Amino acid sequence: MSKKLVNSPEDAVDEALAGMVAVHPGLRLLEGHRVVVRADIASVVKEGKVTLLSGGGSGHEPAHAGFVGQGMLSAAVAGSVFASPPPASILAALRAVSSPNGGGGRRPGTLVVFNNYTGDRLNFGIAAERAKAEGMKVEMVIVAEDTALPSSGKKAGRRGLCGSLLVMKIAGALSEQGATLEEVVEVAQRAADSVATMSVSLSPCSVPGHKPSFHLQEDEMELGLGIHGEAGAERAKLQPANKVVARMLDHLTSQEPGYQYFKPEPGMEVALVVNNLGGTSNLELSLVANAAIRYLVDRMGLKVERAYVGAFMTSLEMAGVSLTLLKLFPKCQQLLDYLTNAPGWPNTAKDFLVRCDASKIPSSERESGDGLVQETKTDPKSAIGVALRGC
Repeated sequence: MSKKLVNSPEDAVDEALAGMVAVHPGLRLLEGHRVVVRADIASVVKEGKVTLLSGGGSGHEPAHAGFVGQGMLSAAVAGSVFASPPPASILAALRAVSSPNGGGGRRPGTLVVFNNYTGDRLNFGIAAERAKAEGMKVEMVIVAEDTALPSSGKKAGRRGLCGSLLVMKIAGALSEQGATLEEVVEVAQRAADSVATMSVSLSPCSVPGHKPSFHLQEDEMELGLGIHGEAGAERAKLQPANKVVARMLDHLTSQEPGYQYFKPEPGMEVALVVNNLGGTSNLELSLVANAAIRYLVDRMGLKVERAYVGAFMTSLEMAGVSLTLLKLFPKCQQLLDYLTNAPGWPNTAKDFLVRCDASKIPSSERESGDGLVQETKTDPKSAIGVALRGC
């Protein structure tokens, strides 16, 4: 049994949610449920804005409660570790963020975004139907962007992974700006259809109170596994990071029959997420981000307009990363940049600062004396390209 800093496996989720709310004054717990809501939710509903709900099993922190806040989720509902939340809690969350007649007689409605897993489809679907029967206006967008396994012969469809957070970010920003439910659904679905993810694991994870869910040899890695430890595409010998990243991106963009999920085109603008599966060091994350950006730009000819690095959707203490690509479409970038106070989202500065070795840039831009370059503000659209060309 793996060691965990918990008081008891049974209370771990409730205590973790209480801790989340204790350190973030903009969040509240819904009494009697594992539901985290915006502290100002009453004002949001009164203003007639579309609200956004998500959730799923615990163990993926900061998802999903960490993405509750202005400009992102209105509420998030948590299940037990790696278990879908019950319909009763989902319905309670919908009631908390919905109003049959809000905003001067408007019925703004609620968008529910969740990942494609059987339990979540069942429980969120049941709750949504019950909410509609009570007079609430509810729509759903289900994210299924895993590229690990072939599409043929999969009854449950593709798995949902870290890409759902980009969908939530885009939808949350749009709803904050006063868009209608129909508009938010349309853009959120387009984002869900434009995203793809591939993962690699170096070690298993273990649910509190249980043994590891699978085993990997010291020199092994597993490509394409799910966020609950589901089997991936293949096990292979561990390779240097550059080669692992190349394999992941080649698989993610594969055009072989059954794998045509994400078709890269030269000059395509994308957003990249390098997601920590839980037990990967920051040093490794930055190294992987560098390898991924260089491969996408130099080998695939893509334009990486936004890159996010950190822990977004984890699998407890699993060592490994996932790479997510989002094909940017009109206004998508502005919605990603829209500020949010959700504690789990990195509010990346729009003006990037680039520092390179002076010997690698034109002498006219050097600073005399110490051989360093003065930090220079650049347009965010070209910042990554400047960094790659200069460094």
